[in-house]
Amino acid sequence: MDTVSLPKSLHEHIVALAEKHPEKAALVGTDEKGSVTERLTYQELSRLLESAAAELKGLGLQKGDRIALAFRNSPALLIWSWAAWASGIVTVPMDTKRDTPELYEYKINLNKAKVLILERGIQAVKLPGVRIKVHTEFGPASDAAVVWENGLAHQALVLFTSGTTGHPKGAMLSLENLLVNADGIREWLRITSEDTFLVNLPLHHINSTTFCLSTLLAGGTIAIPPNYSNSNFWQQMAKTGATVTSIVQSILFDQVSREKEFQAVKSQIKLDRIQIGSAPVVTHTVQEFRKKFGIAVYQGYGQTETALRVTGVPMDTSEELYEKLVEENSIGSPMPWADLQISDDEGKFLKEGGEGELVVKGPAIMEGYLGREPAFRDGYFLTGDIGYYTEIEGRKFYYLKGRKKEIIIKGGVNVSPVAVENALKKISSDIDQVHVVSVPDERYGEEAGAVISWKEKIDEDGAKRRLKSAFLLGTPYLSAYETPKYITSLAGGLLPMTSTGKVQRSVLKSQLPYERFESIYGLLKTSKLRFSVLHRDSRWMSASFELHNNCWAPLTADRSTYEKQIPRILTVLAIKLDDSLAGQIALVRTNLSAAEILKKTYTEMLSPEVADRNGKALVCVSICSADYRAKDIPTVADIPSIAEVEKYLPNDPVYKFHQKPKGGGGGAELVGLIPNGRPEDKSSLGYNMLLKYPEPKNIVIDENAPVSNQLIEVVLLLAQDLGIKDVYAYSRPGGLASYVSR
Repeated sequence: MDTVSLPKSLHEHIVALAEKHPEKAALVGTDEKGSVTERLTYQELSRLLESAAAELKGLGLQKGDRIALAFRNSPALLIWSWAAWASGIVTVPMDTKRDTPELYEYKINLNKAKVLILERGIQAVKLPGVRIKVHTEFGPASDAAVVWENGLAHQALVLFTSGTTGHPKGAMLSLENLLVNADGIREWLRITSEDTFLVNLPLHHINSTTFCLSTLLAGGTIAIPPNYSNSNFWQQMAKTGATVTSIVQSILFDQVSREKEFQAVKSQIKLDRIQIGSAPVVTHTVQEFRKKFGIAVYQGYGQTETALRVTGVPMDTSEELYEKLVEENSIGSPMPWADLQISDDEGKFLKEGGEGELVVKGPAIMEGYLGREPAFRDGYFLTGDIGYYTEIEGRKFYYLKGRKKEIIIKGGVNVSPVAVENALKKISSDIDQVHVVSVPDERYGEEAGAVISWKEKIDEDGAKRRLKSAFLLGTPYLSAYETPKYITSLAGGLLPMTSTGKVQRSVLKSQLPYERFESIYGLLKTSKLRFSVLHRDSRWMSASFELHNNCWAPLTADRSTYEKQIPRILTVLAIKLDDSLAGQIALVRTNLSAAEILKKTYTEMLSPEVADRNGKALVCVSICSADYRAKDIPTVADIPSIAEVEKYLPNDPVYKFHQKPKGGGGGAELVGLIPNGRPEDKSSLGYNMLLKYPEPKNIVIDENAPVSNQLIEVVLLLAQDLGIKDVYAYSRPGGLASYVSR
């Protein structure tokens, strides 16, 4: 194994690597399928570091200034970050998926950041006194004399992590904090110059930030896909030659069912160790993964405030001890830098087996929070996690029992209960009180569950449906990631209270077993059907995919594309009593007007640009019944004009279907035709038609109507719940080809 001591400066270290291995790959950018799109050698990295640092100086930035960075995962984000740190400038990364404009403003203003550098394509948030630079490419070497920072003690990074208050807290980390932890990880996982680390987690997260530094310290290669891809995980590993990666429970859960993808590239896989942590780990998922793929998985524990790992399951244990540690879900032994103790509430350190709070001291611990919120006692950082240790073979191995804090850690990302509660009260006027607690979840380790006390005289079923509709179709108050996936009801008088009237969350959580919560994906039930929303972990995913392709052949989708559309295209399933699918309908929420929709092709209607979580219209884009049977489509040489199609429409079965009254109201009326809306659709000769249903009022579900009718009625009910007046069907005159051929 390579021996590496901490460098005197980040710039000197990169220059030394460039001189020693000028042509070795340092950063490799890839597309989602793992194909290399950008390869930067250490020599090129050194040059780009100087170019970026010169640009920062040209922006008037000096040592100690702070800049905000808004990038998706890319080599550019690492170059900007390392250039800033090497020249004494502090970076404040934005979460481009979860941060609302309000959070951008909060983080930037709290840091007094002078510049926001963002990736092209990310919408800028304009703030007074903050200069905006859109990154396209790094310029040529500049004559500007960059003053590189000597030493590592200077502040380098402010990372925000959700607290028990509504606002996230900014952890201030020095370059020494980061490199001490990175070197500990390098030593722990035996990362060498021969390794390639593949980035799976966001680079605005401490996990990827520190692991990239571990690889840089070792002189290895960092492979950077644009994002984690469930379906392309193994392909990315194979094409990049990755030997090590870091993941969270949700990724492990995903890949357990991806044996087919693994087998397709198995001969090219070099991955021989995986680090997992940053969220609660499920033991049986690790065991199943190991059994299927034969790759060692090492659990670690830490926090943003500790610059990442405090403990890790050692690689030098026997196979027997390793299996024991996995079975018992151990978080491992302390890193060499970490003075880790188990403490009671008075600060007394406990002995083996004693349960208390994990507290840690050492050179990787942050300076503190931006707002100087209390975080230390006697020099030890208070993690808020409860656990104990056991001595095995002369080493302390630690175990977690739960958290003293109320933070929910979902897939490695902190979710603040208070922030979610505040948002829920804005979303639903039916709520009297709401308390958000963690609920066990096999994919993410934990999910947010909302315990709701409804106002008096509120119809509970209607109130829950309205809230679920807001969750599923989008709300401006919560990101999709923070949205609770479980809800339950509890009368206000039954909430466990302290003597001062404060709800005891830990008691509340213990009183409500998993079975008491219901999924937000279940919408409503009738005597014959239940209606549920498709999600990526749904047990009807395969059936839904097959039904879609059966109904729309030859306009089929591949599985990966179908799954990717789920976050923005809401698919409502009609499920029979025997758990089989009776049908499904897909819809998009948008702010487009009818006139704008008429200019969109079917493919464009499915694009991210059309979907809007705050949109004022719902557009049904496909409907499928399990009873559908494909018919032969005649070949038509001459495509009729719009006027001829309009004349035909009263005879079209699909048009007639939409015209029939539904939900206790009227049927849909034609808005207009869209020629070449779907050119591949031979049954409609490429035509689409846009129809509009009456404003939803007093909608009822007709249990005896065909399933297609009921699915439309459910959409109308969702629109009514959300106060959406405009409901459209982007449909097709499906009998046109047959009619013309006659």
